[in-house]
Amino acid sequence: MSYRLMFIINAVALAIFGVLFMVMPEFVLTQFKSEVYVATLYVARFMGGAFLLGGLLLWFLLDVPAKKQKLMATLLLACSIGGFVLSLFGMTSIGVLRANGWVLLVIFGLFALIYGYMLFLQPKQTEAKPRTLRKPKAAPPANSGQNGLPQ
Repeated sequence: MSYRLMFIINAVALAIFGVLFMVMPEFVLTQFKSEVYVATLYVARFMGGAFLLGGLLLWFLLDVPAKKQKLMATLLLACSIGGFVLSLFGMTSIGVLRANGWVLLVIFGLFALIYGYMLFLQPKQTEAKPRTLRKPKAAPPANSGQNGLPQ
């Protein structure tokens, strides 16, 4: 699996969640059986904006060089681990996510596992060097006296 494909999948997932949180925050929060207050809706819209921004940023950074892609994958691994831990806290000790919190655990966990595999376990990909044709040696001019015969 390539970094580019993972960035596309991650960008689409972030953009979808971002748009949902911005446009229909009450619907999304009720799916998790979370409290729906005016302040919660306001913060959910801000969070949706941040998700959408992250998705767009990933989309625009698809064609960066390989070293920068690896750095981005490291950042996305840290973000996925953080999201997994926060979702786990939200389900267990804090009790904000009362239903369907497993969806977030699966999404963040899957992204963390895939980025971890790509960074630490995947065999290194070597970039193919472009093959250039050898230039033929320039032949000496016909009248230069360099034809191998003494003059």
